[in-house]
Order: sequence, then structure tokens, then C-alpha cells
Amino acid sequence: MKRPPRYDLPNAAPGRLRLVQQFLNTTDHEHSRELVGSTAALRAWLEQAGLSADGAGTSALRRAHAVRGELHDLLEGRVGGEALADAAARARLTVDLEHGELVPQAGGIDGALGTILAAVYDAMRDGSWKRLKACRNCGWAFWDESRNRSATWCSMQLCGNRLKVRRHRERAAATPRSSRRPRGRESR
Repeated sequence: MKRPPRYDLPNAAPGRLRLVQQFLNTTDHEHSRELVGSTAALRAWLEQAGLSADGAGTSALRRAHAVRGELHDLLEGRVGGEALADAAARARLTVDLEHGELVPQAGGIDGALGTILAAVYDAMRDGSWKRLKACRNCGWAFWDESRNRSATWCSMQLCGNRLKVRRHRERAAATPRSSRRPRGRESR
């Protein structure tokens, strides 16, 4: 399995929401790379995340991709669809009154996806979901650590800088050469 770039290191989500962030970042939107493109890669990712990989076949891979896609939509403010409802039903999510959380009753891949959905539900309930965002430049899920919750890039050093350089170049290209200020020393 190819390792994704570590855009999320400075902005890792806390607690169980970190699992959701890692799941969302199993696709590289910027370079159109699928990091869990095979059942073997999905199994490896699930095992590395401490989740059960039982039943991780081709249909499970398609379901995982659909759930991830709809979670990404949800992250961007669009309401999820059938894949999330199907995953919740397959996971047989129930309320654990002792701990005050949703828990999947199903095992294997269905339970793994249910664990991810339960973490999303808990984050929505406690308000932390609003701090998990999709970078407007590369699409990676990142944790917004800003005080006013207004961050839009996964990393200022990576995407923020890229976007600012791109805008600068666009402005420079749009400015006629004759109106540009000379750089360096003035000629005498």
C-alpha cells in the first residue's frame, strides 16, 4: 500500500475523529491516487487502524469507497446519501447508554465502517465535526486549529503557499509588462 503524503501531521483531529480523518485521506484528491484501491490495501488499512478486516472483498471495497465519498461530501456541507444509511444499517449501530455513544453490533468490514460512522455521529453531537474540514486546495481532511474556526487549507506551508503563489502569478500575468515596477537596483 502506498503511503499518503502526511499533509495532516500538524493538524491531526483528536480522539476517535482522527480515525475518520485518516479514512477520508485514503484518497489523494490532488493527484487522483487511490490509496485503498484493492481489497488487500483496504485490509491493510483496516488492520493498521485497529479495525476488523473480515469480509473485506470487492463489494466491501465498493461500499467503503462510497461511504468515504459521502463522508467527504458531508465534510463539505453536502448531505450524505444511500451509502451512509446502508453502512449504518449493515453495522447495526445501537446506543450504548453506559458510555453514551453509538456502537456497531456487526463485525468485520460492516463493523469497521460502523465504527467510523459512530465517530462522525459523536463529533456532530459534541460540535467537533465543524473543525474537521476539507482543504479547498487539495481536498485533504484536516483539523482546523484556528481560534475562529476559519482555516481553509490543510497546511499554510503547503496548500496555503501554493494558492498564494498561484494567485500572485495570475496577477503578474494579467498586469502589462510596462506597468510593472522594476526589481532590484535602479539604473543610474
